[in-house]
Amino acid sequence: MTDISPADYIVVGGGLTGCVVASRLSRFVGGGGENPKVVLLEAGPDPSGNPAVAGFLSGLSLLGGDYDYGFMTEPVPGTAERVHTLNVGKVLGGGSILNLGGWLRADAADYDDWAEAVADERWSYGGLKPWLRKTEHFLSDSNSPEAEPDAEQYGLGGPIQVAPVSVGEAGIRKYPLREPVRDAWTELGVQFNPRRKNGRNTGLTEFCENARDGMRQPSQTVYPLDGNDNPVRVYTNTLARRVILSEDGVATGVELADGRKITAQKEVILCAGALRTPQLLMLSGIGPSADLKAHNIPIVRDAPDVGQNLHDHFALYLAYRLRDPSLGYALGSTAFHQKQDPKFSNSPLPWDWVVSQPLPAEISEKHQETSSSSSNDTTGKQQQQQQQQRNTWEVITMYVPPIPGIPLDGTHIATSTMLLRPTSRGTVTIRSSDPNDAPRIQPNHLSTALDRDTLVHAVQTTLNAMLETSAMKPIVAGESPPAFVGKIGAAAESGEGPDNTESGIDLVPLTEDASPEVLEDRIRRTGLAHAHPGGTAAMGKVVDTEGKVLGIRGLRIADASVVPIPLGGHPQATLYAMAEQLVSFIIRDYSS
Repeated sequence: MTDISPADYIVVGGGLTGCVVASRLSRFVGGGGENPKVVLLEAGPDPSGNPAVAGFLSGLSLLGGDYDYGFMTEPVPGTAERVHTLNVGKVLGGGSILNLGGWLRADAADYDDWAEAVADERWSYGGLKPWLRKTEHFLSDSNSPEAEPDAEQYGLGGPIQVAPVSVGEAGIRKYPLREPVRDAWTELGVQFNPRRKNGRNTGLTEFCENARDGMRQPSQTVYPLDGNDNPVRVYTNTLARRVILSEDGVATGVELADGRKITAQKEVILCAGALRTPQLLMLSGIGPSADLKAHNIPIVRDAPDVGQNLHDHFALYLAYRLRDPSLGYALGSTAFHQKQDPKFSNSPLPWDWVVSQPLPAEISEKHQETSSSSSNDTTGKQQQQQQQQRNTWEVITMYVPPIPGIPLDGTHIATSTMLLRPTSRGTVTIRSSDPNDAPRIQPNHLSTALDRDTLVHAVQTTLNAMLETSAMKPIVAGESPPAFVGKIGAAAESGEGPDNTESGIDLVPLTEDASPEVLEDRIRRTGLAHAHPGGTAAMGKVVDTEGKVLGIRGLRIADASVVPIPLGGHPQATLYAMAEQLVSFIIRDYSS
């Protein structure tokens, strides 16, 4: 078996950030006119030629297939001991092949909190804004001046086309419930915020997408890996076993699962994601010593924070039965499709608005008092105090119900109510020394009272908007519970218990006057992770603010695992910008 010839840089993981890093490095020309030699390793296949990849709705068929790791969590105590499936890209392009296309930055204050957490202004909103803008090519439409992008805030010349729903491709997508949904939230006092001035997302904003002609823009196409004089050497279906480390703590290359090796002349850059990167670090001898010893892995560096600090957005989907489905309010009805341009038969999911809101004072202050009386943790107190100023929850209204058991026949619309800044933290560790074994994941969703109270409040407000406002009450007849609650605990994991069945548990429709206890019960039994994990190789704990692994030379991380705190919005816009900034540090070092 022949080893792969050496490269200057080895990028492990060909997902969203890995393609950015590999592409930018291969196109950089050094002072002497030389290009760095770049190898990109991806555990999954190349999706080229698969027609389902091109569209967002067709892409839903890829979930659970060959392009998806489909990791299973441990039973989660805070969610009725349920085992959750985590959709994670195992394909060139990674999550950009499986996601739903949302381009929703975090709030400016979230980025500022990131900078404060790591004491580096390059990760503040001001520090990240040039990189956010560098990725974007925002569309505008003179017919929608309220959605006109602010050129000081948004990019107009980047590789990724981005547009609000009403602006994309001449504003063809105009959904019948656009105005009623907007009016419902306005009726509840949510401020309309069309331009997101100064990077603030608070209020009612329009959903933005990274679609082009209604189709996907995968990372390996917007950041090409070939087509220049120095193409990236891409190896798909190629699983990394470990980073090769010298006795004095220098990353010298990568060993593959099949035994082959590759030498890195300059750096190894891990872009395997928030769930695989900590696993790869541990398999390489970098991680909590107890976990490494348990699997007979030689310890290169005892790094107790590897695999800790797992954070993820957690959401409750709710479906609403329409009073008159013949009016064409939801995808699946003949009238709905007749109202849409045929060009968008395979468009992104039908949605319009995003609501982002902080907690009311009475809830945040309750938790500040609890924190003050029970803890001397200054950081924890600061996090509690920020809940009153920061957006802590988000609601998206969808004109299709992606909910088990709810028919896709135009009879229902749906909402996603999501926890933006969870205080719960989980862990990722290894099951064995075999890279083919999935990591052991315990997300610990809803393990804090603050998270539970935040989501209960958010769900109550969502029900009020959909069921009680004068704008939506004539349209919506009531909430329809899902048909099943998912896998239940360890029995399901072993195959002995229920598997995606109702299991005798009756779910009753939620009403606008449902008690907090009823709402919390529904959240625990049916809420889902939103596939936005991060933090497991956190900046300031595992890596420095340029992504370099602490205590190891020649090893860097450039994926969601380094994001130290939960951020609002949806991650891909942030991750593209983060990768751009991190690769600029690598290029600077290469040039020096």
